[in-house]
Amino acid sequence: MDAVIIDDEKYCTEVLGILLQKYCPGVQVTGIFNHAPAALEYLKTHSPDLIFLDIEMPHLNGFELLSQLGNIHSRVIFTTAYDQYALKAFRFNAIDYLLKPIEKDELIMAVGKSGPPIVKDQIENLTYLRSHQIPERILLPIGNEIIFVQVKDIICCEAEGSYCKVYCSGMDKPYLLSRNLGDIEDMLNNAKFFRPHTSWLVSENHINKIVRGDGMELHMAGNIQVPVARSKRQEVMERLK
Repeated sequence: MDAVIIDDEKYCTEVLGILLQKYCPGVQVTGIFNHAPAALEYLKTHSPDLIFLDIEMPHLNGFELLSQLGNIHSRVIFTTAYDQYALKAFRFNAIDYLLKPIEKDELIMAVGKSGPPIVKDQIENLTYLRSHQIPERILLPIGNEIIFVQVKDIICCEAEGSYCKVYCSGMDKPYLLSRNLGDIEDMLNNAKFFRPHTSWLVSENHINKIVRGDGMELHMAGNIQVPVARSKRQEVMERLK
């Protein structure tokens, strides 16, 4: 495989080059760029198998660079010092990344994957998260597909072991994701969503009524009934009054 390394810090490109030479002999580095605009011009006429790409760079950050290229055939591995919130976003979108300082075992694992190239919509979604804006839509990786879902259409989400069900307006059955409920909560980053129960995340915009009896329930759009934990009852009443 041929690879290109793009990072404004010369030290980082040198270290990554050494690690690849030592631990990934099947990878040949054909280009190293410390200036993103120069890398952009190169990638307009070259399509390496791998692109190691830093995010925070002057003049042109990693997301902006990819947006200007559009859909590309190369597989991108981000090299980042991002915070934990952003890393959850990377995992959720099934995008490869290496956290600086790069560990050799993580590098070997990332290079050994056979994942597909990222698409423009994924970059747009991560750009939302980078600026900590509330996204209008999120991408749900389901099997070999990526489904685009409007946040306003999400009724609620239900934890099911290490999986999660996402119920949406107009859908006969929920989407089943191999992600946990906390990942989705972080992705939404939306105050309109809250947890009335450890296994449920609901949108207050889709609550039709509260039913009180032996236990409290929220009756959601789509005839979905969500239990309210005893410890959450007062909080739910205060929130929805």
